[in-house]
Amino acid sequence: MSSNTSKYHLGENARVLAVFFVVVHLFYCTTWQAGFVTDFTGLLERLDGAPFRDFLKCFGFPALLQVTNFFLFIFYKLFGIHPLPWYLVYTSLHVANGWLGYLLAKKVFAWGMPKPSHDPSGLGKIGLFFSNISIPAFIVALLFLLSPYNAEAVIWKVCFNFLFCTCMMLSSLLFLVKYLEGWNRKKMVYSILFFTVALFTFELALALPFMALAFFFFWRNNVSRVNPSRRRPTLWAIAPYFILSAAYFVLNKILLGGWVGHYGEGVHLNVDLQNIASNLVKYFSKNLIYWREWPHETKQSFIHFCDTPITAYAFIILGIAVLTVVMIFYKKLNAKIKTAAFTGLLFFMALLPVANLYVVWLLHGENDRYGYFASLFFYMGLVAFFGYFNKKVNYILCTAFLLISIFNLIKINNYWKKSTAVIHSLLNDFRWENNSEIYVLAFPENYRGIPMFKDFSRQNLALKSALKYLADKSSESQFYQVAQFNMNTPQDGLFEKMVATNIIQLEFREWGSWWWRHGLGTGPYETDHYNFNTTPKGCEITVEKVAEDAAFIYSDGGEWREVHF
Repeated sequence: MSSNTSKYHLGENARVLAVFFVVVHLFYCTTWQAGFVTDFTGLLERLDGAPFRDFLKCFGFPALLQVTNFFLFIFYKLFGIHPLPWYLVYTSLHVANGWLGYLLAKKVFAWGMPKPSHDPSGLGKIGLFFSNISIPAFIVALLFLLSPYNAEAVIWKVCFNFLFCTCMMLSSLLFLVKYLEGWNRKKMVYSILFFTVALFTFELALALPFMALAFFFFWRNNVSRVNPSRRRPTLWAIAPYFILSAAYFVLNKILLGGWVGHYGEGVHLNVDLQNIASNLVKYFSKNLIYWREWPHETKQSFIHFCDTPITAYAFIILGIAVLTVVMIFYKKLNAKIKTAAFTGLLFFMALLPVANLYVVWLLHGENDRYGYFASLFFYMGLVAFFGYFNKKVNYILCTAFLLISIFNLIKINNYWKKSTAVIHSLLNDFRWENNSEIYVLAFPENYRGIPMFKDFSRQNLALKSALKYLADKSSESQFYQVAQFNMNTPQDGLFEKMVATNIIQLEFREWGSWWWRHGLGTGPYETDHYNFNTTPKGCEITVEKVAEDAAFIYSDGGEWREVHF
């Protein structure tokens, strides 16, 4: 072995990590100022003035997310709202998850498939660079790192729990693999410790016991047969994961009054098989055929198809049939098909904690984070399945998927960049801090689905909190967020069509925007202070009871306009 080859061999993990670091920052660098939106300002509201020890109570948030709140408190105290360190923490976690995913995929492919034959010697230095690197695992990690549906978790600063929980779960699974291979109980202890940290980072970790069970059976049927005389772990080795999960539920009941926190028992424990099956179909097809990027009418028809009972129950029947066939004919199946089936099962298992929640399809971005962890196993299954074909077809398919992902990732990240520019412009342009009442007649809720001033609080806090925490413009004014709209370009906005004694008519400058309120679409409604009505291309607001110095403002592109009666 030449000295150069030896050098590259010894630095395999370092080379892979370096490539992932460069690739991630190459595509995410444009978003380094983005992600300080919506729930992030709500987080700062909870952290503001709170003592460090309150992380044990999750700063009032109804969930056992102590690890998440521990780190977010430290980040806030260290970084404030300076975007660069936040950006580097989140992208570094994404890189780490891609690298851990590479190591796990490499192990799974080594277990389940014969080592792929690739001779890089004829490629010069490039060939030496890729020597001893598992090309299938490398492709899996790249697809994961560059998936457009993982951008939300990387960019939105409230998504630390998704990134860090994924890191902990992948670490736990890797130590489980090492334990299964070497019967080293210390590795099992590490696996359980990482799982415990993951549990108190995010509820997504509750999928891991079932995934560990799947790993155990895959290992028993693929790896342990190589040396059947060696002492092997028994199924009881997986018991600690389930015991800890049960203890976690009990702790929720004791501390929070329900078996599950966050959205509560009514949401998380809702076992609607049709809804769950339909959502699993949506997650799978979203990654496979990128329906999120389709034209609205086509996408709407496809989603309605997924929501039909026949589709849901057909998926359940098909899933049971596939599992039955795989179990009966497992020994006779092609190794690559076995691996694809195993990793596909892991994909659906990873989605179990979120499978009964809603899957957003109308606009870009929202709730893509729920599939962040699971997507890694989708790509493992995809690459394993592609390996069934000859090398040329395999590489064409992998390259096509990678290029489609990159194209859509660039588009999504550009949406984040543009929405951030509009947010900063509006915050900088705001100048009514001293008015006693501020009626925000219309301002952006999202940019093509990317959250801007989305507000689920029903307390008119979106703009007020953003001004306080992101622009240092604290105000004691009473804010009234009359309505919001979705932007499609940075120039979208409204103009005054008519202003009478107590009536304001606004009209959109563009087509394709509609009205939002409290995170949902809205129609006419009334309050003690004003009446809001929609018009064919805008709205009409009738003012009823306001302060003498009340300000009436609306956004037009990145600027505020004020209405004067």
